[in-house]
Amino acid sequence: MIKKSLVLCIIIMFMLNTVSASDAMPDLKQSINNVLAMFKDKQKSLSPELKALQRKKIFQIALDLFDFTEMSKRTIGKNWKSITPEKQKEFSHLFARFLANIYYNRLEEYTNETVKFVDERQHKNKVLIKTVVVTSQNEIPMDYKLVKSDKWRVYDVSIEGVSLIRNYRSQFNKILRKQGIDDLIAMMKKKLGQFSDL
Repeated sequence: MIKKSLVLCIIIMFMLNTVSASDAMPDLKQSINNVLAMFKDKQKSLSPELKALQRKKIFQIALDLFDFTEMSKRTIGKNWKSITPEKQKEFSHLFARFLANIYYNRLEEYTNETVKFVDERQHKNKVLIKTVVVTSQNEIPMDYKLVKSDKWRVYDVSIEGVSLIRNYRSQFNKILRKQGIDDLIAMMKKKLGQFSDL
């Protein structure tokens, strides 16, 4: 009986540790709401100068919200250790601007969608936060994975079950195998173009 009770206590403690709430959700919620608030005004009414300023503000929010070094490491995968620290740093910085540019362009299509925060599951220093983007026509599941260092930061996003990290790892590893990190960095710089000043 004592042994069974002990096992039950351990299971309950594990479950509590896995699903307990953290301070990650309020931080994520605030960051997302701050970004969406900037897009309530129609983009067409903004001058190019104001758009550039808005892009930089959103990039600063992204730098605080996302752990781009961890995202870069997971995206490159097993090849990460074979890259020099200087190249790792350069790639991380480029990858941050690369992702920020992509998602800024997606946000320009914003038409007052809302985000519902559905669930939060924590295990040790990691949290999974499930959200749903509600549009006029459908609901799009979007999950955020966060890790705790000095604060909670996102290291992966899944949209309708498709992981951003896995998606780019597949694309980038093809380039790394055939050409190497220098060519991958050059390709990212070319894609960034006019937004390389972020």
